[in-house]
Amino acid sequence: MLLRSLTALVLLSFAATTGFAQQLQRDIPAPQPAPGKVKLEWLGHEFYRLVSPNGVVVVTSPWLGNPDGPVPKESLARTDFILVPNAHNDDMGAPEEVHLVSGAMVFAPGPLGKWLIDNRGLKQESFRRAGIGDLVEAKGLQFRFLPSHHDNTLPNGADGGPAAAFLVRFENGFTVFYCGHSTMISELALYAQIYQPDVVILGLTNSAPEFAQVAKLLSTGNPKLKQVIPSHQRPNAPVLAEGKKALEAVGLGDKWFLPELRLAYEYGGG
Repeated sequence: MLLRSLTALVLLSFAATTGFAQQLQRDIPAPQPAPGKVKLEWLGHEFYRLVSPNGVVVVTSPWLGNPDGPVPKESLARTDFILVPNAHNDDMGAPEEVHLVSGAMVFAPGPLGKWLIDNRGLKQESFRRAGIGDLVEAKGLQFRFLPSHHDNTLPNGADGGPAAAFLVRFENGFTVFYCGHSTMISELALYAQIYQPDVVILGLTNSAPEFAQVAKLLSTGNPKLKQVIPSHQRPNAPVLAEGKKALEAVGLGDKWFLPELRLAYEYGGG
């Protein structure tokens, strides 16, 4: 009798969550599709450059001196937005240097942004706090700031605030989820149903099965998912083969995509 009651509660909870996600999908305004393609380029580790159909440039975690080849900051002069998930050196990079040559807006957790202003010379007016749950619409793009379960200790030992993940929807409706090296959280299944990202960029460290489970959560109720890109790795790291195998084990082997360094890929609308 107890087991039957517990089963009923689980089913009711799932139905309520699914219904909530469906309602939110109806409430979220769909962007007016724009012609053109989104371009994605991997610059090493968690450093990506995304270019919208209208030429708006977004970069993630700009580690200019990453071990797979330095990226001259001058090559980033055409940058509009910089996404910084947390204060770890490889996840933060040098957003202030990219800002200096481009004037780009930096999205980062609040205390981390203040630290960049106080210690790295980032201009106050060029910082936008990535408050978890916030939505920012700028230059035709939508940025949603979501939680990332990851450490965010500042270089001085202070708390950098809640680490962030980023969901970017481009003018043509194409949507990219950059997890910011988060571990598994159950909310990912809800985000998948609501926002339905086309491409997800996920950290792959030493736990290939966990990487695969995060990908599976992001495929929940998400028929739009096209690619799962492993990140936070060297191009020939052994764990990449493990990650691909783990993704195949959860039925998502056809979604695996490992881009070549500094090669731009194009995507149509979502």
